[in-house]
Amino acid sequence: MMKKINQKLDAEEKAILKAFESGKLRSVSKLPKEKKRFQTIAKAHGIKNRRVSLRMTEWDFTRIQEEALKEGLPYQSLLSSIVHKYLTGQIK
Repeated sequence: MMKKINQKLDAEEKAILKAFESGKLRSVSKLPKEKKRFQTIAKAHGIKNRRVSLRMTEWDFTRIQEEALKEGLPYQSLLSSIVHKYLTGQIK
């Protein structure tokens, strides 16, 4: 018997758990191929090897440095996060 772990799940996780428990989920055909595909995507997503030169006003640069300091991040990481969130539709 599996021990039930008390965790807080978000809405998406709850939906997945409900689908699993109700038997609606099915095994993926060609699992090794799909697993390798997702591993490749995950590895490519994590690679940070592109450098970008960006020109901005002194005011913008100072403000981004101040905001990064408040967040405890390097300003480059904050800029990267903002770009990523924009491209994934998390901010408009």
